[in-house]
Amino acid sequence: MYYLERKNKKDKLKEVGEFEGIKATPKVNKSSVKIGSVIICDKYLRNKYAIRQLNKKFKTMYKKIYDFLNSDDDSETGIKACLGEIEKTKQAIFNSYKEDLKRKEYKEFLAKIVLTENEFREQYKEREFYNNMLREAYKRINNPLIEEEVRGKSR
Repeated sequence: MYYLERKNKKDKLKEVGEFEGIKATPKVNKSSVKIGSVIICDKYLRNKYAIRQLNKKFKTMYKKIYDFLNSDDDSETGIKACLGEIEKTKQAIFNSYKEDLKRKEYKEFLAKIVLTENEFREQYKEREFYNNMLREAYKRINNPLIEEEVRGKSR
């Protein structure tokens, strides 16, 4: 790693060892200097950056789950995509940002992900139950003989 030292309007590059921190890449370079990546070393800034990144991940996860639950899609691929998004966010919390978050915020994010996963499973099971009830009701309406067979004969 190098850093730029400026003394008396003269720039010098000095070599420094490895930095520990979060590696971030800017989206757009508007200045004349091209920046490939930045390493955030300050604990406070790493914490804020980790919170911001996790909030973005949660936002995309919630959007995907919301879109799936509001659609009429009952396919396995939609369920797997939502559960995959939940798992991806969970792994980001465990692997990428665990060291950068404060203990309280880490616990809050873990609680959010567990609640989200449980709520999604519950909503999906409830939706499946109502869909099965509707299918049975349509079958009985379209074929009234099924209802008589279920009742059986009495003596």
